[in-house]
This record gives sequence, structure tokens and C-alpha cells, in this order.
Amino acid sequence: MSLTNKNRTLIWIIIILVATNLSTIGSFYYHRLTETKNEGTKQGEQMAIPGEQRTRFFRDQLNLTAEQLDQFRDINRTFNRTARSIEMNLAQLREDMITELGTQNPDSTRLDQIAIEVGNNHRELKQVTTTFYLNMKKICTAEQQAKLHEIFQSMLNKDNQVNLPRPGNQGGRWRNQ
Repeated sequence: MSLTNKNRTLIWIIIILVATNLSTIGSFYYHRLTETKNEGTKQGEQMAIPGEQRTRFFRDQLNLTAEQLDQFRDINRTFNRTARSIEMNLAQLREDMITELGTQNPDSTRLDQIAIEVGNNHRELKQVTTTFYLNMKKICTAEQQAKLHEIFQSMLNKDNQVNLPRPGNQGGRWRNQ
């Protein structure tokens, strides 16, 4: 084979390899973008669905009337907004704590402050949950109140789980463990 033919062959091999590499990189990039968009869509759906699933769960378990269901939706909406805000604060505090622990010389005073804030947020979350329960109890009949108590009791009892929906990926309340 002459030098010119070798060069042509090598040039074609290089062109084919470059084209293959570019298409592989392009395919990888495309699938990565598509996957990210799909995850965003799924998270949006997950955040929208649990509230309705929870409404359905309580409606079915307590046999709520239409009027009670409207009242429940208001109570639940208020609870969700407040609890979600507290849970976001808790997540940020946990992140702050891990960041502080990861520094060269963690500030124990700052860590103590974060721990106190975490405790205060947990207390506030329990108070919000108590308010939710008491507001629910007000709209329920005596029979429904007994069932409501059973539902809340089972959320605390890890051996007797109730399949309540989780609120998106935020964890926390309503989680079966």
C-alpha cells in the first residue's frame, strides 16, 4: 500500500471514530436532559398527588360527609402549608449542621444553636400536628373520632402501619417505617 492510500485509510478511520464519539456524547447528553426533565415532571406529580390521596384516605376511613370533606380540605391545606414550611426549615438546619461539622474547626456554640433550633422546630411541628388532630376531631362524629384516634395511634405504632401517602420526597410525617 502506498503512503497516500495509508493516509486516506487513516483519515477515514479517524473521521469514523470522531463521528462515533460525537454521536455517543450527543446521545448521552440528550438522555441526560430527558431524564432530568422526566424527574422534574414526576416530582411535580408526586407533590400534587399525595394531598388528594390523603383526602381520599381520610374520606374513606372516616366516612366523611361532603360538608366534613370540605372542612377537612381546609384543615389539611393549612396543616400542609405550615408543616411543609417547618420541614423545610428542619432540612436546612440539618444541612447547616452537617456543613458546620465538616469544617476544619466546628464551632460548638453554633452547633448548639442549631440543635436548639431543630428542637424548637420539632416542637412546633408536633404542635401543628396536635392542632390538625384537634381541628379534625371537632368536625367528626363520636364514631369518626374513635377511628381518627386509631389512625393517629397506628402512625405512632411501627408494628401497625397505615398506608398513608408520603408528601413528595420530603419525608417526615405520614411516613411508614
